[in-house]
Amino acid sequence: MFLAKPDFLIDSLHVITVIATPLHVFGTYCIFFKTPKTMNSVKWPLFNLHFWCMFLDWGFTVLSIPLLIFPVMGGYPLGILTNWFGMSTLVQIYLIITLIFMVCTSIVVAFENRYYQLYGKKQVWRYIRIPFIIINYLLTVTFLIPACLNVPDQRMALERTYQLIPNLPEEIKSGPIFILAEEYFWVLVPFNSMAVIEVVESFLFIGLINRNMKSSSRQMTLSENTMKLQKKFMRALYAQVKNLKILKMIFLFQVTVFLLNFQVPIVYILYSVTSNFYSQEANNLVFIVASLHGINSTLIMLFAHKPYRAECEKMIMSGREFFKIPPRTVGSRTQRTRVSSTIVSF
Repeated sequence: MFLAKPDFLIDSLHVITVIATPLHVFGTYCIFFKTPKTMNSVKWPLFNLHFWCMFLDWGFTVLSIPLLIFPVMGGYPLGILTNWFGMSTLVQIYLIITLIFMVCTSIVVAFENRYYQLYGKKQVWRYIRIPFIIINYLLTVTFLIPACLNVPDQRMALERTYQLIPNLPEEIKSGPIFILAEEYFWVLVPFNSMAVIEVVESFLFIGLINRNMKSSSRQMTLSENTMKLQKKFMRALYAQVKNLKILKMIFLFQVTVFLLNFQVPIVYILYSVTSNFYSQEANNLVFIVASLHGINSTLIMLFAHKPYRAECEKMIMSGREFFKIPPRTVGSRTQRTRVSSTIVSF
């Protein structure tokens, strides 16, 4: 089937790249040139998060392009790091998984920056924050090292893989399949530990910010306009990281994006691993869905922040003028309706 072929995966991810790259560039432009002066303190944390989202997106769709063969923890890369630079599969696995958690750590740092800028400058946190950030990034770049040092013997691992997946297509079987682990301890324990750490830290800063913001609102220590700006930024940042339990108001589209990009692939992977279910079509499709994260993250950033949204509207209007597309107005629709009614009457 065509969906199971490596070419389908490559072509699909390249299409995503073509769409995502100008969107990422425009997002970068908005961060540097359209962020209000009153929110200059968030410019670099926001760019840091956007940068790692872009890098992860390109890692998925151009640099590595992993062909995964769940239910085993293996596969092989199809991107330019292999074809142009000959980078080993193990190094690429380390790079991609590290990038995933670089995004997560950047989210934590963005929340930490908000807490520090608003409330932490006069507290003991100002002495702790730099070591805290350094430790988080060190954990991000080192947590996968145990798994990389305990890679199984590839010949024996491949034999067991062929026994577990007897219907593995010859086109894939002929590729340079690499098995990261057979015993999942060295992968799942560090992976889950890092995920828990990032989630706990994010919720901690969210709680601290909300508690102090409510206290500041009661004490009127911030001006009403500044409070509105900070609350708008927090709502936008919540939407970008898709923290569904924290958001008070969230659009159905954002819920759908969250479910498609994260929940569906995770549920499928868990089902595949626990039941030894193999479908290369499903493996390719869930990875394509996960690769849409960069586009969705940038779109949410652009439309959640009013200055960025205004710039998007400006560009759309400029495009309409350039291509001479007449704007649709209520009056023109009413006039067409009257003309149609007259024709019908005749």
